Amino acid sequence: MEEGAHEKLLHLTFDEAQGAESSTNAKNSILQSCKFILWLQIFIFTFFTLGGQAAGTLLGRVYYEQGGQSRWIATLAQTAGFPFVLPFICYPSPKNHNEQPVSASIFVRSSVYIFLGLFQVANSMLFTAGLQYLPVSTYSLISGSQLAFTALTSFFLNGQKITPIILNSVVLLSFSSSAIIFQNETGDSGEISQKSLLIGFAATTFGSLGFALQFSLTELAFQKVFKSGTLKVVMKMSFFIGLFVTLTSTIGLFASGNWNDLEKEIGEYRTGKLSYVINLVCTAISWQLYAVGSFGLCYKASALFSNVIINLGSSVVPIFAMVFLKDKMSGLKVFSLLLGLWGYASYIYQHYLDDLEAKASEFKSPDDQDDNLNDGLAYDLD
Repeated sequence: MEEGAHEKLLHLTFDEAQGAESSTNAKNSILQSCKFILWLQIFIFTFFTLGGQAAGTLLGRVYYEQGGQSRWIATLAQTAGFPFVLPFICYPSPKNHNEQPVSASIFVRSSVYIFLGLFQVANSMLFTAGLQYLPVSTYSLISGSQLAFTALTSFFLNGQKITPIILNSVVLLSFSSSAIIFQNETGDSGEISQKSLLIGFAATTFGSLGFALQFSLTELAFQKVFKSGTLKVVMKMSFFIGLFVTLTSTIGLFASGNWNDLEKEIGEYRTGKLSYVINLVCTAISWQLYAVGSFGLCYKASALFSNVIINLGSSVVPIFAMVFLKDKMSGLKVFSLLLGLWGYASYIYQHYLDDLEAKASEFKSPDDQDDNLNDGLAYDLD
C-alpha cells in the first residue's frame, strides 16, 4: 500500500516536472519571439532613419544646385510630409486586452506635441544661425557634440546607463560626425569678426544641447504620457509635431516675404517645374520617414540610440553622395565612416552584453533546474 502511494507520488511529481519544463520552454519561446519582433522593429526604424536622412540630404542639395534659393521652402519640405502618416493613424489597430490605455488627457498630449514642436523650431533656427555665422568646419565640430549632450540628458532624464563601451561609442561617433574639421573648406573665410564667432558658437552650442534635450524629452514623453503599447503613438507623435512645425514654417514663409519669389524660383529651376515639384515632394517623404524612424527608435530603444543612428547617418551620407551625385570619396570621409561604424558596433555590443546579463538573471541554468528538481523529488518522497 505504502509502496503504491510512493509510486503514485513519484508519477505525479514527474508529471509536474514535465509540465514545469514545458511551461519554461513556452516562456523562453515567447520571450525569444518578442525580442525578435523588437529587433525587427528597431531595424525597420533604423532603415527609415538612415534612408530618410540620406535621401533628404541629397535631395536638399540637388534643390540648391538646380537653382532653389528659399531656405523657408527647404525647411518647410522637411516637415510637410506629415500627411503621409495619416492613413496609419486612422487605420484601426487590433484590440489588445493586455494593452494599457493612454492615461493622459487630450490637453496633456496636445501640450506635449506643441512643446516638442516648439523645441524643434527653436533648434532649427539655432542651427541655421550657427551655420550662417560660423565656418562649416567649426560648425560641424560643435554640432557633433550633440551626441555627448544626449548621453548626459539621457542619463539624468531617462536613467540611461553609461558604461565604458557606450562612452567609447559616443566619443567615436562624435569624432566621426565632426571629422570635417580636418578638411580644408574653400568656403571658410578667415575674416570673421569676433562678434559673429561668438553668436555662431552660442547658437550652435545651444542648438546641440536643445537637440539632445528634445530627444530625451521625447523618450520621457513615451514613458510617462504615451503609455500605449502600439506603434500608432509613434505615428501620432510624428504627425502632430510635423503639423505644428509646418504651420510655423508656413507663417515664417509668408512673414519673410519669400512667398512672392516662389513663382520666379520655380520658373528659373534648371530641370523644370515638374522636377521642382517632384524634388520637394520626395524631400518631404524622405524627411517624414526620418522623423518616424527617429521617434520610433526613441520609443523602442532610447533617445541615445536614436541619436547614435543619426550620427552614423552623417558618416553614411557621403557614400550615397558618391554613388548618386558623383562626389569624390576622400580618405577623410572613409576614416569618418569607419569611426562611425566602429562606434555603432560598440553600442550594439553593449546591447548584446545587456541581453546576456538579462538572460542570466531571468533564467537559471539547466543544471540548476535539474538539481532543484531532484531536491524536490527527494523531499516529496521523504
